[in-house]
Amino acid sequence: MTRLPAPRLTRRVLLGGLAAAASLGAAPRPARAQPVRTQTGRVLTVAGFAGPFQRAFRAAVIVPFEAAHPDLRVVYRPILNSAQLLAMLRLERAAPEIDVAIADISISILATAEGLLDTLSDRDVPHRAVLPDWARPESMNGLAFSRDNLALLYDRRVFPTPPDSWLDLARPDLADEVCMPVEDTRGVVLLPLLTRMQGGDYRRSIDPGLAMMRRFAPNVASWNAQPDLYTLILAQSAALGVGWNGRGQMIGRQNPGTIGAAIPREGSVAQINTLNLTAGSAAAGPARAFIDHALSVPVQTAFATLAYYGPTNRDVVLPDALAASIFGGPGVAARELQLDWPFVSARYSNWVRRIQREVISD
Repeated sequence: MTRLPAPRLTRRVLLGGLAAAASLGAAPRPARAQPVRTQTGRVLTVAGFAGPFQRAFRAAVIVPFEAAHPDLRVVYRPILNSAQLLAMLRLERAAPEIDVAIADISISILATAEGLLDTLSDRDVPHRAVLPDWARPESMNGLAFSRDNLALLYDRRVFPTPPDSWLDLARPDLADEVCMPVEDTRGVVLLPLLTRMQGGDYRRSIDPGLAMMRRFAPNVASWNAQPDLYTLILAQSAALGVGWNGRGQMIGRQNPGTIGAAIPREGSVAQINTLNLTAGSAAAGPARAFIDHALSVPVQTAFATLAYYGPTNRDVVLPDALAASIFGGPGVAARELQLDWPFVSARYSNWVRRIQREVISD
């Protein structure tokens, strides 16, 4: 493996500098001061993921909704991850400022169990009827909006051919070249997959997955979510890492020849993003209309085209090339690990703590 020469400081120093820069303002902060809501609920507040997801969501979902509803204005509150969103929903339980919450399915299940989310029926959201069963499980009140795949993100300037195995994270020639931000959903869904690779069943024990994750540890230069993996690869401060296919595809398109996303031969795990109506929302009617709009064929198609996330509406038909970029090509679906999401959600926090204690802190 050869890296193009670049004038830079040592990796550890540069990582520290990038982290400091992130702490000075790169990381999005959810705005606390929101526009005053009228009694008719003409301001609709949506909380969702920051960065490329936010930009694609605004273009594909919010802009056409506002055009069709000129009496409504949509405010987008960026979040770092679903765990942060859950904390915000808990904090605002008595007087919610968020009307529509975008969250990982595991967090949607937890928030439903805590009474933080309201129900969405076929009458309220007609497009709910065209979602597959996995997109509207009984364990959550939210509805699946999009699908993404866990992937290996790599530096195209380093790899002449894409990496094709999760075991590449342990390659001896990648010492100090790997970024693994696994203290969130990435680690929670990677553990079952690694456990399966060891012949285990995550419902019985995730010990095999933790053992394999520890094999990767000597190569890891950063476990941190900020600065993110994509920034580190662009800066040539990491060559390989664990991330999301959609964001990798988006950033790779914007920066040709830099970032690639690969679905390993051992398979992947689909991460499902959901749309949720916050319990007690003062704009419940507009919020339901917004969710229904987001699940329509034109909007789902537009978002898939911009963001490389898989649609959930069964009536959406994507071009073959786009579908391959999203789902990884023929045969990937057969190797995909289908998670028992209620089981995983109940163990989410425990698994994160075990990753912190048994992998990162070792």
